[in-house]
Amino acid sequence: MQATARARPLPNHSPVLPGTGVGGHPRGEGRVGESGIGAQVERARAGDRQAFGELFRIYQGDVMRLCRRLLGAAAEADDARGEVFLRAGQHLEEFDARRTFRTWLLSIAAHHCIDRLRRRGLESRLFEVGDGTADVVDLRAPTALDGILQAERRSHLLAAIDALPDRYRLPLVLRYFADLDYQAIADQLGVGRGQVGSLLFRGRQQLRSRLRGADADR
Repeated sequence: MQATARARPLPNHSPVLPGTGVGGHPRGEGRVGESGIGAQVERARAGDRQAFGELFRIYQGDVMRLCRRLLGAAAEADDARGEVFLRAGQHLEEFDARRTFRTWLLSIAAHHCIDRLRRRGLESRLFEVGDGTADVVDLRAPTALDGILQAERRSHLLAAIDALPDRYRLPLVLRYFADLDYQAIADQLGVGRGQVGSLLFRGRQQLRSRLRGADADR
């Protein structure tokens, strides 16, 4: 469930977030089992600020990376990360335990970043109806960018993604960084599910072209 602009604070407390630098990641950022995460969420729901701080420690890097890919500027991404965790804390009661907490949190992050882009006056021009919607594309679950996410090419891949036009970069980031399905991406961007398939198809084409160009230059 997506967080809305009208935040409902938790009873008698608000989240306290550990300080981090722009783009920084606290030491000890690790993963715990979903059962452990569920316990932390329940404690945070009950007003345990330390438990919410632990959730921040575990997931702040994932949120920062998604915000950075969507928004571009590191400083704005850092600001967005703080807002995302604030909203998450205010909406913990809405978390559905049938989903993973990471997926729920990154959905909030994606929604917030797209709202920021919309306020810039950019997003409304990115997804006009009728541009590419008639393309015949494979709407089955896409592969992991057809194998291009190889470790030795990761830096080139990220640079290529950052250089894509926003209309193709946003769907790719939501699919491969936030792990959202087609319908969730459509809901976030305000487009039809079929257009998501078209945008991902064209985005992957442009991405492959940029990566081939980078390989040729090396």
